[in-house]
Amino acid sequence: MKYTFKNTDKEVTITDIVVDGVDQKDYPDYCDAYLQSAKVDGREATEAELNELEADDDLIYDMLYEAITLY
Repeated sequence: MKYTFKNTDKEVTITDIVVDGVDQKDYPDYCDAYLQSAKVDGREATEAELNELEADDDLIYDMLYEAITLY
């Protein structure tokens, strides 16, 4: 997926997204789910980048939905 971080105008590619903390008993909130890791343009995302990605509600919802459908 393509994403542009707030501190840059450069569009990056986010891949290898790993979501953890998904508990089906917590449906539909999944409030404990979080991004464990991801790659930004082929390198491991920093903690700050993961936090920014998690702060984007629409983006995190899409990533969680994709992770949940894979379970």
